[in-house]
Amino acid sequence: MQKRFILFLALSAAIFLGWQFFLQKYFPEPVTPPPAQESVVSPAGPTADPTAAPGAEPAALAQNPDTAAAETTVAELREIRIQSDFWVGRLLNEGAVLTEWTVTHFTDGKAVDAQAGGVNLISPITSREIGAAFRLVIPGDAALEKLLNTARYEVEDLPENDIRLGRDEQREISFVYRGRDIYARKSLVFNGSGYDFDLKIEVARSGQPVEAFVIVGPNFGDQTVTEYSTYRPAPQVSYAVGASVSRDYSSSVQGPGPYTIAAAPIRWASIDDNYFAMALVPARPATAISLFNTRRSENINGKSVERDYLAVAVPVVNGQASHVYAGPKDMETLARVSEKFGLGDASGNLEDIVSYGWLSFLSLILKPLAQFMLKSLLAINEYTHNYGWAIVVLTIVLNMFFFPLRWKSSVAMRKTAAMQPKMKDLQERMKKIDKNDPRMLELQREQMQLMKEGNPLMGCLPLFLQMPFFLAVFTILTISIEVRHAPFIAWIKDLSSPDPYFILPVAMCASMIIQQALTPTTADPMQKRIGYLMPLIFAYFLTSAPAGLVLYWMVGNLVGIGQQFVINRLNPPPKPAATNNSSSSPAAKGKKTKAEMARS
Repeated sequence: MQKRFILFLALSAAIFLGWQFFLQKYFPEPVTPPPAQESVVSPAGPTADPTAAPGAEPAALAQNPDTAAAETTVAELREIRIQSDFWVGRLLNEGAVLTEWTVTHFTDGKAVDAQAGGVNLISPITSREIGAAFRLVIPGDAALEKLLNTARYEVEDLPENDIRLGRDEQREISFVYRGRDIYARKSLVFNGSGYDFDLKIEVARSGQPVEAFVIVGPNFGDQTVTEYSTYRPAPQVSYAVGASVSRDYSSSVQGPGPYTIAAAPIRWASIDDNYFAMALVPARPATAISLFNTRRSENINGKSVERDYLAVAVPVVNGQASHVYAGPKDMETLARVSEKFGLGDASGNLEDIVSYGWLSFLSLILKPLAQFMLKSLLAINEYTHNYGWAIVVLTIVLNMFFFPLRWKSSVAMRKTAAMQPKMKDLQERMKKIDKNDPRMLELQREQMQLMKEGNPLMGCLPLFLQMPFFLAVFTILTISIEVRHAPFIAWIKDLSSPDPYFILPVAMCASMIIQQALTPTTADPMQKRIGYLMPLIFAYFLTSAPAGLVLYWMVGNLVGIGQQFVINRLNPPPKPAATNNSSSSPAAKGKKTKAEMARS
């Protein structure tokens, strides 16, 4: 039964992963294209008039270039660097955009990627070549859009270009563009206490508000990651519609876009990778957002690779502040910021940016369990000062907690195994008797009694009860920011990356084989031999898994081996039940006894 259960787990995982890949590749989620008259900016720059020749000026500006030049605010090019205890950002007044964002410390003061000076989440190269965050989209007016995204804004009341914020300080930086009948302002209010800030945008023509969207992205996330996998997915678009959260991947956003998603109320939208997110919460819920995807060829490790750069445009309310979060996907931090942004309800808040991948359908169960397991891991780390040893301790504690269930499962499996010979004998006898024969009813009653005494489900039930806890630990070890780049011992320099020498997967495979050999089973010899292939299959899939996850699995197997050894010593297997006519009648029992006495 345990072999079948392991096979069930393996097939379930393969189906979930394969189905997700199949859907994303061949059946991307349909998105509604925008109306034909709408014109929005692509991540690579402003959207030009589709009827114009390449390189041509937008029609509104080409008609009167002198007027266009006269309306352009004259300002020198300025780059402003702003820094807090947790991050460093760079703003450019050409387009009034955010060109670089680097997280340097967590809120507890611990350095992020200390040797590199932090983790770069918005690249200045990407901002220059594809487009920067906070560019504008002006539906239906490509000329105005291009003007506002390329103009040099005046920086109000800010003589310095280098700003340092203390933890209790706030600083507002305002960019203003004034033309003959055009007025635009972008104001960013930074605070030194965290990763959140406010963004206020105003666009007006002849004193009348102009509808505007603001771009988040493209590809906010760790810029050093160039290869993606199941355990380290590429940046994605996440957005909350009411209390539910949806996600779109590059596979479902083909071409530059825009792809409009019309839904209400959209409470926030983000670009996020496995560990970091940039989310924008508009002043009031939106009724639509637009997605973009810029694909280009890049040379990575000597190979030409096609890379996708996702961005999302979110509508802003003229003159009202939108809220922005740009930092780690830390559950406690996201919960605190959600409450600050007015998203403090149980679902649809910023905590739901954290994705459970193919286990998302279990998020209602996994979320509280994962939070509990993460808090436990952090508490243990306070004593071990090493997340690898914290994982070892947590695994041992969990397995000891479930030891009574393992005991019960083992006893049930042994009892079932002892009943198997008699059960097979009954099945053979039932095959030889007509179903209408009165003796069939007696055999069926005997079969039901055997099933009650050795119920195989009782052996599997404890394993099912442990599954939510296993999946919760699986979740925190694959998406938890705390484990990212955490070293363990010797060759394991990063628990969030695969074991470079495959030592842990091989050890996990060996421990799994030993555990299977010790665990009682009802499988026949052929099934048992097939069952020994499962550890090899698991080991192969886990060669690309984070080392922390493989460590958890391997330690769990080692503890299980010790527990099974104790169970086998204290609970020896019962003698197999008698078969054939040995239990059919008292007379048969008596004859057998006399025959045995004669032989003796």
